[in-house]
This record gives sequence, C-alpha cells and structure tokens, in this order.
Amino acid sequence: MKQTIFFAVAVLFGISVLSAQAPPKKMSYQTVVRDANNELVVNQTIGIRISILEDNLNGVKVFEETHTATTNAQALATVEIGTGTLLVGTNLADIDWGNHDYYLKSEIDPNGGNSYTITGTQQLLTVPYAFYSGTTGYFDYNNLDNKPVGSNPGDLLYWDGNGWSIVSAGLPGQTLVMGNNNIPSWANVNGTLGNPPVIVTDTVFDITGRTSLVQCHIVDPGSTGVIASGVCWSTNPYPSLGNSYTSDGTSIDTFISKVTGLVSGTTYYVRAYATNSIGTSYGNPIKFTTPEHCGTVTDWDGNTYQTIYIGAQCWMKENLKTTHYSNGAAMTKMIPSSGNGASTYPISSNKFYYDYNNDTLITADRGLLYSWWAVMNGAGSSNNNPSGIQGICPSGWHVPSNAEWCELENYVEPGIDVNCGTYSYRGSMAKKLSAPQYWSSYQSNSFAPGYWHYDISGFNTSGFSAIPCGRLNTYYSGSAGSCTAQYEDLNNYAYFWSCTTNSTSYNPVNYRILSHSSSGVCLNSSYTTYGTVYNYYAMSVRCVKN
Repeated sequence: MKQTIFFAVAVLFGISVLSAQAPPKKMSYQTVVRDANNELVVNQTIGIRISILEDNLNGVKVFEETHTATTNAQALATVEIGTGTLLVGTNLADIDWGNHDYYLKSEIDPNGGNSYTITGTQQLLTVPYAFYSGTTGYFDYNNLDNKPVGSNPGDLLYWDGNGWSIVSAGLPGQTLVMGNNNIPSWANVNGTLGNPPVIVTDTVFDITGRTSLVQCHIVDPGSTGVIASGVCWSTNPYPSLGNSYTSDGTSIDTFISKVTGLVSGTTYYVRAYATNSIGTSYGNPIKFTTPEHCGTVTDWDGNTYQTIYIGAQCWMKENLKTTHYSNGAAMTKMIPSSGNGASTYPISSNKFYYDYNNDTLITADRGLLYSWWAVMNGAGSSNNNPSGIQGICPSGWHVPSNAEWCELENYVEPGIDVNCGTYSYRGSMAKKLSAPQYWSSYQSNSFAPGYWHYDISGFNTSGFSAIPCGRLNTYYSGSAGSCTAQYEDLNNYAYFWSCTTNSTSYNPVNYRILSHSSSGVCLNSSYTTYGTVYNYYAMSVRCVKN
C-alpha cells in the first residue's frame, strides 16, 4: 500500500464567530496531503479525526470529532473543527481555554475511512484563546500578542516543537517538502533537497543588569556551509533577526555569544540562529530576567552595602563607612581643630576620615567623610570609564571618575550635559537620585529633594538613594592662627568625591553636589593641596563595581 504523509501549512486558518456576545463555535483547519513519493494527493476523499488534548501531548481528550473531506487540485483539504461527527465532549465553547494548555491532534485515513494511519500533534497557541474571551467579534493580526514574525518577504514559519522557526523563501520552481527531521525545506527542480542548519540554544549565564552570555551549538550545518550564526534577543518570546542580534562567525559546534544593551529588572528571550544558503534556523528560546542589583558588598570592617544597577553601572546604594583599605591597612581617624590646626585637615596626603560633628550615630546611618587623599590611597587622577582606581573601595569595586558620574547623570536624564564640562547645577534629576528622607523641607521646587515633605512621588526612581550627609569644610590661609574647621550642611546637601582632577592650577578635584532646594546635580571642584588661601573638604564616597 502506498504510504501517505501530510504537512500542515496553516493549521488554524481562522475562527468563526457567531455573535459579539457568544463564544465562537468552530475554527477552520487545513492540511496539504502528500504520498510517500512526495507527490500531491489531489481530488481524493480522506477521513480526518480531530482531537483536543488537555495540558500535554498525551493529555486527556476534552473534544474529539471525525470529518470526511476531499482534497482539491493542490492537495489541500479543509474542515471546520466544531462541525464534525462528535465523539468526545459537547462543543468548543465548553472547553476551559483560560486555565489550561491545549494540543490539537489530527489523524488521517487517506482512503476516506476511519483506519487512521497518519498522526500529528501540535500545541494550540494564540488564536484558540479567543474561545476564552467569548466577546471577540473579529481579529486583527497587527494587534495580536506574541505573534510570529518573519525576517524577509517570502519567509515561511513552522513550529519546531519549542517556538516558531523560519524557512526562508525558496527559489522559483522549488517545492516545499518535509525532511526526515520534521523540518520543512525546499527541494530543487531535480528533486534534491536543501536543508537549513540545525542549532540549539544551550544556556544563558553570567547575567548582569546590562549583559549576559549565551552558549549555543550548531548540531548540523545543513545542506551547505553555515554563512552566519549568533543569537538574537527581544522582550518578545520568539526573537528573530528583525530584533537585536550578534554575529559570531561561521564555525561549527559550540560557541558563546555576548548579549549587550539590556535593561536591569527586565525579562528577555534569547535564542540562537544559524544561516546557510537554504535559509535561517533558530534554536529554542530561553527566558531570563536581568537583576536589579549586583548583590551586596562587604568592606574590610565587615560593613555590608546594598547595590543597584543604573544603566550599565552597578553602584553602592549607601555611603562608604570603612576605616580600612581592602588589604587591612588602617586610615587615621581625625578630629579637626581650628587655629593652627592644618595637621588635622584633609589636605596634602593626609589619609583621614571624620565622623560628622564627631557623632558616630550619624556615621552609622550616613557614612563617614573622607579626605581625597584617603579616597585615592596613593593613586593618581583618572578620568577613564571605568576609572581603574580601587582606592578606598572594597576589592572588585572602584572610585568613580568624572566620566562615570557623567554616564550616571546622562542615563537618568539623557542629554543633560553629554561631556559633563559645565560647572554648575544641571538638569532636573535630583529627586530621581534622592531617597525621600532626611532632606530639609523645601516647598518652592517640586523637583528638589526637599519637596519630599509634601509629595514623595518621583523620588529615587534611579535607586541611587542619596541622603544629605553634609561635609567637613576647613579653611587654610597659609599662616599660623588662620585656620578654621567646621562641619556643615547636614540635611541640606550631599557631596560625593570623584577620582578626577581638572587641569587648572593646583589640580582641583571634581565632585558632585545635591541640594535640598535644587532640582539638578552640580559639578564642582575642590583643592586638596596647599595653596595660599583655600577651602579643603572631607566628603562622602560611593563605589562602582568593576
């Protein structure tokens, strides 16, 4: 007996709706029937049994019916599911579409009877769930969720068992046939087959808030050599080359691809692809979610800090309060004195730290204040991104450069000051960076941190969690008896060091200011080495992960 096979070009062609208020009662199903010689079975009566299975491929039958159909001149047979001879269930509207997955099983007797020898099962996807809504009067393909998407005109989509894959458009005269691996492909005019590659997405690992690595392997290059491979990703469950993708060459076997440009706290789907002259194949999609933080970090003293991803950077959410460097070397605790007290000031290589107003309770909540020399621990200035300056930070972390502060600011408020060369308050991001606590009240500016007393909406959307810790301000005139020291601006200002000096005389250091009454972030600079008449400061530190 001649064996007959079939290939479902469009399994669920459409759903018929009786009214806007009543659930639909039937859906169209089409199949193309070929025999073992890959020849079309035309103008022939066939028997079809349709079953709907609940939850899995071998699940309970919740609906079953039989049909008799006749193939047309193109070997296409069409039936309307829901109008056949009912064997199991009552009607399609009684199926609990909203709470289970369902699979469509089709069996064919090519001789028109009920000796079914051909079986195929596939999962029902978006379209049948209109049964659950019961109110849909028509369907707009452009408004469907998770719709399969092609890459080029003429692409055909097929279900590979895990997701929608693409068979690229064939050449004029070619015929679409089913291969032994259940992957459709184009046959040439002389009957030879052409197969696309077979590729698998293995695993996603090393996930950060901005990047991840994906391991894949090419199982079979197909009929011709691989000309391109990589991974593609999107927030859509079935990403394709129409989304973001990498290009990782033409080698066979296993490769690792780096996904970039991700946003923290977001769910993505990634899958491998490989292309040869026949077409592009995709691996199984893998779902992953980028973290909102990079864990916690602990300094030498045992203080543990929370972290937050802001764009590509992972920052500490808290001000540093260590009294030791990561190698255990101690810094010097200092209490500043006025008069001829320059030796107690944060200047000229003095690696000092200070408790605001000599109050350790303030330090426990808001961190220590450091001289710039303590922050740098002997390192030179850097404006690289990343800075490469560990300085006072724990191992694996570094002191942010002016360029890194600039990246943070332009991520929170794009375009504010692209090169960060303006020494003043810029933008309106202050409350996006600030925790709604401690700041002195200020009602005249709804974008300023001090407005939290009246409305906390819009605060700390970045997660940076700045709080006003003030600073130590020491004034040195260069002569004995002309030195003053005072703690200032607690609850009014937050000050943060960078590791970058600018090129003016005495190489002042860039730092950032947030004010309770200003909507922007201020870029300023401070001298740290003896001059004639200058102010010298001890301020807060935030570290960035390497």
